[in-house]
Amino acid sequence: MDTTSNPAPESEPTGGVVLARGLKLVGETVAPGASLLLDGEVASGVAHLVVGTLARLAFGPVWVLLVAADSYSRSVSGKSLLEQFRNAVE
Repeated sequence: MDTTSNPAPESEPTGGVVLARGLKLVGETVAPGASLLLDGEVASGVAHLVVGTLARLAFGPVWVLLVAADSYSRSVSGKSLLEQFRNAVE
């Protein structure tokens, strides 16, 4: 079967995109801000790392999960987690 004549529709990510997003998720489990650092956004990635570390120390794992989710959201969509929720409500 020849798949070169039928590229994936724009709504479906390619294998490389899926792999990159998977690596970003794994990175976020290790250090909040990892996905932004992988994108080359050093200042934002380091800020998420610092805030995530402080959140873990002050409030526990749920808060560091929120920081990591925000970092991943910004990396993949260019929007913060809060912006994603606002768009979903509207």
